[in-house]
Amino acid sequence: MTEHFEVGVIGAGPAGLSVAHPMQAAGKSTVIIEEYLWGGTCPNYGCDPKKVLLAAVEAKERAEWMKGFGLRGHEEIDWHALMAHKNAYTDPVPARKVMNLDETGVAHRYGHAFFVDAHTIDVNGQRITADTWVIATGARPARLTDVPGEAYLFDNEGFLNLADMPDEIALIGSGFIAVEFANIAAAAGAKVHLIAHKHHLLREFDQDLTQDIIRQLEAKGVRIEWDFETVEVTKQSNTEYTVIAADGRTVTVNRAFVAIGRVGNTDRLNLAAAGVELGHNGIKVGKDLRTNVPHIFAVGDVADSPVAKLTSTGAFEARYVAGLLNGTEPAELSYPAVPVMVYGSPKLGTVGMSAEEAARQGYAVEEFDMTNWLEYWRLKEPVAKAKVIFDHEGYVVGATVLSGSADELINYFTVAINTKQDKQAIKHNLYAYPSLGSDMSFYYSGSNDATAFGGHAF
Repeated sequence: MTEHFEVGVIGAGPAGLSVAHPMQAAGKSTVIIEEYLWGGTCPNYGCDPKKVLLAAVEAKERAEWMKGFGLRGHEEIDWHALMAHKNAYTDPVPARKVMNLDETGVAHRYGHAFFVDAHTIDVNGQRITADTWVIATGARPARLTDVPGEAYLFDNEGFLNLADMPDEIALIGSGFIAVEFANIAAAAGAKVHLIAHKHHLLREFDQDLTQDIIRQLEAKGVRIEWDFETVEVTKQSNTEYTVIAADGRTVTVNRAFVAIGRVGNTDRLNLAAAGVELGHNGIKVGKDLRTNVPHIFAVGDVADSPVAKLTSTGAFEARYVAGLLNGTEPAELSYPAVPVMVYGSPKLGTVGMSAEEAARQGYAVEEFDMTNWLEYWRLKEPVAKAKVIFDHEGYVVGATVLSGSADELINYFTVAINTKQDKQAIKHNLYAYPSLGSDMSFYYSGSNDATAFGGHAF
């Protein structure tokens, strides 16, 4: 027997759910299909639990900064208690997502979905047809598929579910996941080897500020294995693994993890049966996120769209498609500035144009140290820097921030870009005082008088 719906969504992560709920609310019969955890990567084994773990790291570091300035003693991370705290967040997620679907009337089916033809999918032998399909199947960790012993490597889900933090670990990768996990593990007391294939970390971020990230990691005891091309992984015991490089170097640890990026989940959808074309970076889509088959859309990690593959951009695209189908969005999607974060210690955030691109275009790049801002000075934060890009008309077009609160400050710069603010406009924004926002507006007032604004600068 075949079920029919007006809208079908494949994938129940943040993007898929951001389509399904508004479509059902608009009176369209909607079904959503998931084959793993309801809610997808981010709330179950991705960005949300990672940031829960980071809370203990941040608290520990802030206590260390304040030693001698009002605090004494030293706090240690209790990994078991921290994991229990994390699990209290993640464990209820799938059931809560299903309950929300039931409450809003969205039909849900569990199992692997693949296309039979352009209107029909198969889920566990059950056929489902829909007038419109939205593919939101997300991404999974990339693997070293051509490396012998690769199966011994754990991925991000394994790290975020560690019952015990091993004494010594290796993280293969040089992107934000590897850096974030290295920071957490080192703070939890592990000896960490960060295995970088080339001689750089965070290649897509500002390399000047990345050097500060490297110095901070090394100060915490993280050993970065530069130019380490992994060619084999061997197992000595259940608690001892060796990662071997092409040049003969070896790293032996209690557990090794792969963190080399993510790949979109498109390979098992049988897209050819639906006539859907793939591009270099996912499913080919137009400016309305429609594939070459007009009634099939792709959003989030699987769409070959011109933005970073983030939870925020996936949900943004999904909301656009829902609005387009409901007649409330324009025929083409226009993206705002998209902030991207590395949740390390310190955090590194970037939005808009980079300093490197600004130099090519002759734009002004303003670099400044923020450790004398009240919000950083009061915490005795050792590193707080920013680079802000202004175009020829003086508008903010890019920013990169390195600090413990870079995620907050980069959001202010994102708003500045999206609303075409210049220094005068930033100066006239009113924020709660004292706060990071007020520090930012006072900085652009041009005053260096420490008493003029309640001690904003020192």
